[in-house]
Amino acid sequence: MTDREEILRTPRLRLTTWLPSDLDDLAALHADAEVMLHMATGPQTRAATRERLDTFIAEHRQRGWSKWRVEGASGFLGRAGFGLAHGSGHREVGYLLAREAWGTGLATELTRALRQWHEDHPDPALAPGLRAYVLPGNAASCRVLEKAGFRAVGEEDGQLVFESDRR
Repeated sequence: MTDREEILRTPRLRLTTWLPSDLDDLAALHADAEVMLHMATGPQTRAATRERLDTFIAEHRQRGWSKWRVEGASGFLGRAGFGLAHGSGHREVGYLLAREAWGTGLATELTRALRQWHEDHPDPALAPGLRAYVLPGNAASCRVLEKAGFRAVGEEDGQLVFESDRR
């Protein structure tokens, strides 16, 4: 795979598939302690990030969805997309953006677009609802999810659980 596949575009963002050469960008993002503060894994080593990148590439090839590369006008901004939600039979939406993207409305724009992508590309093997998980104390992500049409439905494994409202 030498060319990126564009997955979706918003007014300010573009989501694409990954290339192995994206490791430096992703490793820098995953090594930033402030960016990773609300991620269960915390900061990651370059080796752990390489494994994660390989997983993203393999998942996309296998099922047509995973976490994808996010870029804006200035270049790489983070990762976003879907995983399998904690054995619930749902897709889980997630995003991780570099600090320069914070407070600009990009997370909400991105989450709304991902919710629409999920609705436009159902996976018959999964439940139709879309979930998100947030560590307690991450008020900013809770607000993003609420603005993107999600509602809190409980707690699971120490995380807040959100589900998308059906349109």
